[in-house]
Amino acid sequence: MKKHLFLIITLGICTCCFSQNIGLGKWRNHFSYDKLYKIVPADGRIYGQAKYGLFYYDTEEQIMIKYSKTDGLSDVGISNMAYDSKTKCMLIAYNNSNIDLLINDVIYNISDIKRKEISGDKAIYNINFYNRKAYLACGFGIVVIDISRKEIADVYYLGENGTYLKINDIAFTPLNIVAATDSGMMYIDKQNQFPNISTNWTIDSTSAVGKQTVSQLKVFSDKLMATVRHTADSSTIYVGTTFSEFTPWISGNIKSVEAAENKLIISEYNKVCIYNSDLTTVAEVTNSNEDWFVMEAQHATLDHDNKLVIAHEWAGMIIFPDYKKKNTDNLKPSGPRTDDVYNLSGYGNGVILSPGSRRGDYFVEANVATFQNNEWTNLNGSMSKDTSWNVLDVVVDPANKKKMYAASWRNGVLEIENNTAINLYNENNTNNVLTAYTDGDYRSLRVGACAADAYKNVWFTNSLRENGLVVRRKDGTWEAINTYPTVTDEIYHLVIDSMYGYKWFYGQGNKIYVHDGDDRIAYIHPNNGSKLESSVVNCLVQDHTNELWIGTDKGIKVIYNMGNAFKNGGNGQMSAITCNNILYSEDGKVEYLLAYENVTAIAVDGANRKWIGTASGGVFLISENGLEQLAHFSEDNSPLPSNKITAIGIAPETGEVFIGTDNGLVSYRSTATYATSKPNSEIYAFPNPVHPDYNGDIAIKGFTRNALVHITDVAGKVVFSTQAHGGQAIWNGKNQHGERVATGVYYVFASDQYGKNQSVAKILFIK
Repeated sequence: MKKHLFLIITLGICTCCFSQNIGLGKWRNHFSYDKLYKIVPADGRIYGQAKYGLFYYDTEEQIMIKYSKTDGLSDVGISNMAYDSKTKCMLIAYNNSNIDLLINDVIYNISDIKRKEISGDKAIYNINFYNRKAYLACGFGIVVIDISRKEIADVYYLGENGTYLKINDIAFTPLNIVAATDSGMMYIDKQNQFPNISTNWTIDSTSAVGKQTVSQLKVFSDKLMATVRHTADSSTIYVGTTFSEFTPWISGNIKSVEAAENKLIISEYNKVCIYNSDLTTVAEVTNSNEDWFVMEAQHATLDHDNKLVIAHEWAGMIIFPDYKKKNTDNLKPSGPRTDDVYNLSGYGNGVILSPGSRRGDYFVEANVATFQNNEWTNLNGSMSKDTSWNVLDVVVDPANKKKMYAASWRNGVLEIENNTAINLYNENNTNNVLTAYTDGDYRSLRVGACAADAYKNVWFTNSLRENGLVVRRKDGTWEAINTYPTVTDEIYHLVIDSMYGYKWFYGQGNKIYVHDGDDRIAYIHPNNGSKLESSVVNCLVQDHTNELWIGTDKGIKVIYNMGNAFKNGGNGQMSAITCNNILYSEDGKVEYLLAYENVTAIAVDGANRKWIGTASGGVFLISENGLEQLAHFSEDNSPLPSNKITAIGIAPETGEVFIGTDNGLVSYRSTATYATSKPNSEIYAFPNPVHPDYNGDIAIKGFTRNALVHITDVAGKVVFSTQAHGGQAIWNGKNQHGERVATGVYYVFASDQYGKNQSVAKILFIK
């Protein structure tokens, strides 16, 4: 399968940004490029492999270009990659054994291994090229790919009687093809016509590496270098026909062995050593002249200009222009520091990412990341790294937009100003309002969610304590709100409704709680009024018509009468409120909305439509009332990296929908933006001007909610009319007869349904 690669080009050396918003209906990735796993030089480019995406640095143009599934690659989760200078082919292998050949920026997909039913290990562990073919070391054998034909040419099963055998690496000596296994090495003469017959291979069982786990092979100066893995962090390198220990490097945590530019480059986690062809030492690099730098290498090699290039544990691509002088360049595209996405909060023209986890054995650093103006900014400060973990939610301080508060499912509340952690709130500085759950020596201050009310107070949940709700007043004082004995479970989420100011939250038990902020509390059972018995509440969101949408393990439920929360009283009683299913009709079949989906995330866009994420079915776009499915995105029909959705957040000003998955974060430019009570002073159209080669939709935003929009020519003749989706209208550049409009200036007139709140804009159209 042949696909052209759509590249996102980034000017500058150390940043990756976009000069303008992406077009309507377009996707882009927001993967982390902090941790790289491999570096591959390729004819003036240096490729860096991240967990889910990759990028390259053009050494001549000094630009970075990143791409992933959103830009034309066939999959996500890169397991390995290698480049062949003879065929100009970059071979990219994925975790699911899918394969892309990148040749002259065109992708050719080979999905045979991915699709083939093979019991056991299908992983691709290493890639080597010989005689214009690619040899893949796989969990079941060796796969040979003909680069010119872009197809699999042969498969070698090297186990006893032609059975599966895991191959860790492949090398080509002057005489032999050598395969590395967990039980030593196997080899065959290059001239043998039948390498696919396992009995033609000779098993090395007598040398120093015989019957040992050989993890890597490399041919350097016609010498075979074999790395024997003893434990996860201990290896030994053997060299030559007698396989004697490589004396400059007897043992260590060897990450990579590469041969480049007539040099041997061996990387250990905390140092990189370079050797001449006679195996004498050229240099040992353990640090640089930069104060921030710590050598934590995942892989290292030399590029064609003899620069040392390192795939770093947390700093992206590190280039030593002269490794003897130890100066460095640090290159990585803009992105969040981690691919973990627990929660996304829409803010401004982007989102705030919370990367935490509630798992007791999984600790995620407080790497809060903010996306604004098409650029990612990550949290600074040792306080966030050393004392706070597992941030689950973030809220912007309504009294000071430069401040944020982050809910930590372990340490309390982190106060952030200008992207720097400045305070950690716990029992010591809140007059014991925030209190930790304890069990013997175990202690955990489980703040699971936060939200701001209309009076500029910030509310937090405080799990497994009598004061399950905590509020920080706008004057800085803290107050505990008693929720016991009604609430005894962990609390995961918090919504403050815009109509009544009630605090709605849920947690470990199959209940939804509501508190008025004073002294009334009640609970709602999700199965009260529902035709489907659900057992878990996963998410809550209030829409623009004051309905509360609930995501459960049995689809969607809706509370239509939030104001009746305390009709039965406010002393912990079960509320009279019902949770209603939505009957949905498709192709003549009537069923409950998403009844067979485990709904994990819901977000409401500017047009009051619902973006619904699921545990295994991808993302659904549902109409305002839930009666119509407008779109369904999955990893099969879109650049979505996984069907397992962890969070959805929508940028209010642009309508861009950010979708978190277990394989990282992507976004989609939707047609709806959030509206305001009055139109913006400037109505913004994108693109503007509209050039002749542009055939997509034109987005016009800044209107009041669902404004009536008319577009006229300079003579005042209406050429197009529509209604805004929230605060944004869409024009296809055609008149009411479906014809592309002529070159000229076109005026945009808009008003609300009462003819008030009028706004005007101009669009230059070039045909």
